[in-house]
Amino acid sequence: MQNNQDSPTTLYLATDEQMQLHLTSYRMQDFNAEEFGFLVRANCYYEIKEKYAKNVPLQLILGLSKNGLGMSLAIDLNNIPNTLPKQMKKIVEHIQKSPAFLQSISSNLNALITAEDPETTIHAAQAKQFFLSQAPRGITSLSTNRQTNALFWLYYGDKLISNVSPFTIDDTGGHIAFTVKAGFSHEYIMQCYEVECMMHLFNEEDKLGYYFELYLDQENFHHEQLYNTIPDQFMENEDFLNRILLQMKKCNNEQYDDYLQDLIEKFAASI
Repeated sequence: MQNNQDSPTTLYLATDEQMQLHLTSYRMQDFNAEEFGFLVRANCYYEIKEKYAKNVPLQLILGLSKNGLGMSLAIDLNNIPNTLPKQMKKIVEHIQKSPAFLQSISSNLNALITAEDPETTIHAAQAKQFFLSQAPRGITSLSTNRQTNALFWLYYGDKLISNVSPFTIDDTGGHIAFTVKAGFSHEYIMQCYEVECMMHLFNEEDKLGYYFELYLDQENFHHEQLYNTIPDQFMENEDFLNRILLQMKKCNNEQYDDYLQDLIEKFAASI
């Protein structure tokens, strides 16, 4: 059953930086006796507000006839937010046409073909022959391009940043490392980037100074966009600022305690 919302949101299929799709799949043991059943899982994001999207898994249930004469495909809409049917249709079609889908299901069928049971081997070979006959011809994967619609911050669960290091302080100021996930939307695809970041805080006379290090290649078009956009979004996000403040308060350094307390006071006042 699909989740109910007042109005539909936009759903995106997640890919990596090169716009390649990654899927997981496994055989479903309790399935129609006349078919091999496979659960295929793709990662998606749905827009929760402007510039922000949240992770949700999309599950497809593929049935392949053991006599090699057909297949079925169902979408598991549990936990999927209310989204436009045309958006869902494009996502499912893209998954079906992708090399990742072909490779994943073929690997599962190959494992059945090499099974000790002769009957299973024959049925799996027949199912694979039919499955491959339905595969698209030609190149179906996409590559990086500049035709983006918007840049999103991507939540995973309720967290915006991950791999957060302890806050440290020395004579140059305070430092904290973390990872943020961002994505560029392309109609129904979210091109995802994981960005390693370091935030530096320091006293600038009687004011708080800060800057970010983002480990990106500025010769890359999308990396340059991330470099120019993310720092401002950091400083506009109260949840992010409060999480950094929490890490600052956990820091214990007697040598620089006065300096640390001063940074904490100025940082808290800026939120």
